[in-house]
Amino acid sequence: MSGKAENPGGRKALDEIVSRAAEPDFVTRHRRVPKISKTGAHVNPEILAMVPPRSRYVHQWRKHARHCLECANVYRYFGLSLD
Repeated sequence: MSGKAENPGGRKALDEIVSRAAEPDFVTRHRRVPKISKTGAHVNPEILAMVPPRSRYVHQWRKHARHCLECANVYRYFGLSLD
């Protein structure tokens, strides 16, 4: 049974969500954290998600993120400034 038929504002069935996953509007609203390679020194997205924007961790990794595209994408994902 469809989620819309039961409750229009409620939870959606998995089939409905998967069918909408290719729509540009859906992709824009439900972005995923960019991939970070496991080797080398890169910012940790899990820590970055938990610390406040003015924390020491964000400040220390900002210089690296200015020169590393992978880390810059993670900063942008969380809405953090690289300046």
